[in-house]
Amino acid sequence: MKREPFVMLPKKLFAYRLPPISFAVYCYLLCCHNRRNGCYPSRQTIAKACGISGSSVGRAIKQLERKGLIQVKHNFGDGRQRNNSYDLLPLDTPWVHDEPPPPVTEQ
Repeated sequence: MKREPFVMLPKKLFAYRLPPISFAVYCYLLCCHNRRNGCYPSRQTIAKACGISGSSVGRAIKQLERKGLIQVKHNFGDGRQRNNSYDLLPLDTPWVHDEPPPPVTEQ
């Protein structure tokens, strides 16, 4: 039996409390990412894979950027934009919400 490829999600991702569409887009970008070649699926590819519209992809990408989860690079060549690439940023922020972290109690 052939093993299917899989992706592991970091637990810290859940602390960002992403809406379902943004979560799906982030997961798809995580699936596409590799260290050597980066990550550069088109909006149409993301939309088709996630079962959403291209405009929903655009909103999700903007939200992921605002939350500090990804960085979008606009790649140009021959005097025009060729594609976007997406860098997945480290999830090393201990607390990502506006409210203070829960108190630590010693036992």
